[in-house]
Amino acid sequence: MVVRYGRTAEPGFLPIYSVDTAAEANDLLTAACERNLDGEFVARELAQEQTLENLYKFGDRLRDVHERIKARREET
Repeated sequence: MVVRYGRTAEPGFLPIYSVDTAAEANDLLTAACERNLDGEFVARELAQEQTLENLYKFGDRLRDVHERIKARREET
């Protein structure tokens, strides 16, 4: 499942996780997701089956990665 970031959710997309800036969103998705051949971010939890459970798993992973990114920034 392709994921994107922006100020609003495009039709057919659900908001999953929020950060303060577009740059922060890009950094988060770069750290948390692989890219497909078109360069789009892909959520591995949603690639096979798009269920609410998998959506929550992806959101939890984004939160965990975001917390690690913030902790690293605080160390410097």
